[in-house]
Amino acid sequence: LRSVRLRNWIASVNGEQLFLKGAEHGPTRRALGEATPEEVRADVGHAVDLGLDLLRVQAHVARPELYDAADAAGLLLWQDLPLHRGYARGIRREAARQARAMVDLLGHHPSIALWCGHDEPDTPGPDLVRTALAGQVPSWNRSVLDRTVRRVLQRADPSRPVIAHSGVAPHLPGVDGTDSHLGLGWTSGDERDLPRVAAAVPRLVRFVSRFGAASVPSGAAAAFADPDRWPDLDWDAFAAHHGLDLARVALHVPPADHATFDGWRDATQRYQATLVRRHVEELRRLKYRPTGGFAVARLADAQPGITPALLDHERGPKPALAALRDACRPVIVVADRLPATVRPGEPLALDVHVVSDLREAVTGAQVTATLSWPGGEHRWRWRGDVPPDACERVGTIQAMAPAAPGALVLELALSVPGHPLGANRYTACLAAPAGAPPHRAD
Repeated sequence: LRSVRLRNWIASVNGEQLFLKGAEHGPTRRALGEATPEEVRADVGHAVDLGLDLLRVQAHVARPELYDAADAAGLLLWQDLPLHRGYARGIRREAARQARAMVDLLGHHPSIALWCGHDEPDTPGPDLVRTALAGQVPSWNRSVLDRTVRRVLQRADPSRPVIAHSGVAPHLPGVDGTDSHLGLGWTSGDERDLPRVAAAVPRLVRFVSRFGAASVPSGAAAAFADPDRWPDLDWDAFAAHHGLDLARVALHVPPADHATFDGWRDATQRYQATLVRRHVEELRRLKYRPTGGFAVARLADAQPGITPALLDHERGPKPALAALRDACRPVIVVADRLPATVRPGEPLALDVHVVSDLREAVTGAQVTATLSWPGGEHRWRWRGDVPPDACERVGTIQAMAPAAPGALVLELALSVPGHPLGANRYTACLAAPAGAPPHRAD
């Protein structure tokens, strides 16, 4: 009654191509059996509210209520076998048995769109290139265990796509790899590096199934951190029991830069929201050329933590949740990102695109771009139609950076006659004389 195909990491459902917008989903609670049916179903509701098409059930089998709710909501599920990182040789037979049992248990659910045998068989390192190159050397987990599991899954269910493992990169010539787990802006590089990496190695962004940055939850959900002790927090306990990667936090959002716990918490949340929003916009701009979709890490926490989750363990939203919702709207307007700092007289050339996931054309669309700074502005306007399920370049903003200290702001607005469809905003810092107050870029 329904079919799912995956070709070059571009999915089609019932013969209709679909750009997959998704999120990873861990256990609803650390003690999964203690979660109520309402809590399990609510996570599916959160995904639908975000405008997602896909939940990746990461490295575990969820409660029955999750699969029933996904069936009812029409939400696709990427189902992992509970294998994560490396395993000893003796597990091969048991893994094969459990792969068959998983298909027997869950195969009747129409929401299941994809089986995955093993999550991240190679432990990622701090350097993206070195980790990728290490993945080219045969290993027992990738070359033996994962092939066995894939064969079992394919024989048990030939009706669905099966991938042997997730997060095997970098798709060098002769090495196909699978989906990518990108740590840009967190485990490696800068969060602004994604366009450059995508241009250099397009196959690395065919499907990005993990990206994000950790942030501190708000309100009562942060009580475990004992904020009143700032800055003398129990950092070792956070690392041991609450998922904190202190080295990454110190690199991207250093606690020492903030006088209060609230200031540091807000900074982590802003950084996470910016990274999620910009990554999603860039991946959608690459729609089908070559990107087939993404899954952000992760939807929600199962216990108190400082993690990339969009919802804390009490299901309180972080700002990144709203950022993801905005970036996943059916129609968005995006531009090449402004540099963090722009010098007077520096030439700017920024392409503007409209991305639509609608199944019908957007006719009579108008895009307005306004580049402003203290004391001046430029405007551009374009009109035209946007085909269904497409990404269209609508024009290029060309300008010279003004010689005025302050913020340079690019605002985009998309509308059809009588109805706004979306907006976007980018900021940069205009280079200023020494001693002038700084401006925050996004």
